[in-house]
Amino acid sequence: MGWSGIELYYTPGSPHCRAVLMCIKALELDVDLIKLDMYQKYEHKKPWFVKMNPQHTVPTLNDNEYILWESRAILCYLVNKFGSSCPKKSQLYPTDPEMRANVDRLLYFDTGTLYKNIVDYFHPQLMSGEYPDDRKANALKQSLEYINLFLEKTSYCAGPQLTIADFSILASVTQLEGMDYKITYRSAYRYSTVTTGAQLNMKHLTSSSSNAGTGWMLGQQQCTFILC
Repeated sequence: MGWSGIELYYTPGSPHCRAVLMCIKALELDVDLIKLDMYQKYEHKKPWFVKMNPQHTVPTLNDNEYILWESRAILCYLVNKFGSSCPKKSQLYPTDPEMRANVDRLLYFDTGTLYKNIVDYFHPQLMSGEYPDDRKANALKQSLEYINLFLEKTSYCAGPQLTIADFSILASVTQLEGMDYKITYRSAYRYSTVTTGAQLNMKHLTSSSSNAGTGWMLGQQQCTFILC
């Protein structure tokens, strides 16, 4: 494939970036991956990047001068634009209203419940040295219990096939691996290990650009919390 003119600004430690990278792999897109140093060089706060994305968050997509951020919006956009011509790829974000609503529901669940509870529980411990909060721990466990319930009836969170909801939720769940958090729910654990290994082995993600190598695998990443 030739160069598509699509650029993705990302940082490996962000689960939101990993969700988009999984989608790019599933769609077999040729994307220029541009890694930002957000912790030493603060590249996301450079004037050129803030001009592109005033919220200076990652991931940020540049599709031939069309700029988009917020990972879940990017997931929807990529499948809508590049997956419609292939039935298998279009199923990542189904066009059927009910099936799409299920995917949307789980995207909102991830951002408003699952990932929120991960951040609420771990962020004070990592950033302020606070002791674990039992109330926040229980909220996180409840989020994982919901995922376990979702997976009791279907192989994937939104139904029988892989969708962008799985990319988003899987990225959040595997963030817990980097925190040495043990997932005790059988279905959720099977989902995170089997889906990661069989469907979304990120070490095989490639690009023809000079920024091709991601240099990381799920479960071995630097853990950071970037709200986008």
